Amino acid sequence: MRSANEIEEAIRRHRFPALARQLPADEFVVPYYEGLSIANLPATIAALLGAELPGAVPPFPADLWADLAPGVRRVVFVLLDAVGYLRFRRTLEADESLCFARLIKRGRLFPLTSVFPSTTTTALATFWTGRTPLEHGLLGYSLYLQEYGVVADMLSLKPMRGQGRETLVDWGLEPEKFLPVPSLAELLAQQGVSVRMLTRRGYTDSPLSQMFHRGVAEKRGYVSSSDMWVSIRHLIAQHRHERLFLAAYWGGVDGIAHMYGPTAETWPAEIRNLAFSMEREFLQPLSPAEREGTLLLIGADHGQVLAPPERAVLLTEHPSLWRALALPPSGDSRAAYLHVRDGQADFVRTYLEERLAGQFTVLDSRKALEAGLFGRGKMAPETPSRIGDLIALARGEASLHWGYKEPRLRGRHGGLTPEEMLVPLIAVRLDGWL
Repeated sequence: MRSANEIEEAIRRHRFPALARQLPADEFVVPYYEGLSIANLPATIAALLGAELPGAVPPFPADLWADLAPGVRRVVFVLLDAVGYLRFRRTLEADESLCFARLIKRGRLFPLTSVFPSTTTTALATFWTGRTPLEHGLLGYSLYLQEYGVVADMLSLKPMRGQGRETLVDWGLEPEKFLPVPSLAELLAQQGVSVRMLTRRGYTDSPLSQMFHRGVAEKRGYVSSSDMWVSIRHLIAQHRHERLFLAAYWGGVDGIAHMYGPTAETWPAEIRNLAFSMEREFLQPLSPAEREGTLLLIGADHGQVLAPPERAVLLTEHPSLWRALALPPSGDSRAAYLHVRDGQADFVRTYLEERLAGQFTVLDSRKALEAGLFGRGKMAPETPSRIGDLIALARGEASLHWGYKEPRLRGRHGGLTPEEMLVPLIAVRLDGWL
């Protein structure tokens, strides 16, 4: 099996030829949809459980997982939002007593890439369908939804402007039908695999959960990381005699990194907190029968980069750039989709790359689509309209904002820097864990 360093080197070498000049390997990491990205994880999980995902992105290369597969009856996947591979690895190297580090010694840790854009809505849509962003069409934190004539916040399914309680569901959007591809849970359930899900209490029946979790047999909420780990253990015990896929989502690291920045001491503090709780409330109390045939996967959707408010670019301070756009920017602050007025594309590109020199790389949206930045497969009908004419890809600590409120977050993601794109995957059999 290849080492983690060999896998990282292969990922960093990977390029889309048509974008190689604009996205040099010394600055950017691009999605490795061909086998080393989070898009390949669903088909791998299905294969571990003796199932298939027709039409999905293929699984990881067999050398990364096949030796873990014999006798697997349940797969537990814990997704840690915004835990980048590089910072996670450094944290474990600094404290080898952490439970995560000991899991790696029994199993393995290797990097994967996120998808583009490297943001939660897009990554979760990919994970819960096994399809690339091109195929599922959920392409950012905010999107221009042509069918509703609005730029919408895709987490809350509300228009980006305004403070009202009305959501797009009130306008007629049906969350279960928004993604034009079947869900992971639906396909696994059809093949006799029981799918259970844990997320933060209050989000279990949200519109976004309805969108992603079609076919999930049971959704449970938790209050904190401690009862999340307890609930994972209880679900394993209750469904020990079934082929089981159990997924859990933890967003605490993302919230902390957004607020304080991913370089603050609060980031490793949360990792240590999770490790302690996982060991005491989940791993230690598991019975031998519950550990037998259980494969534990711990991964992430994306990382984060320090992007403090003082480095933000506010469109309100650049009126000529603002006037050249037909719509407010959508997507993410570090990967913004620009719908440009007729004849203004060259002006917008020049302004971003020369007037704001060193802060943004500008991609032609159509060329990025054709090159494979959003993946391959059958394109969702709405994908072209949602990514606009140009993509303002942030460099360094920059971010692009169109609102009238000054940004406050210190950590951000969505772009293609190694810190945002490289994510960890721990894979370990729990048989015999003590």
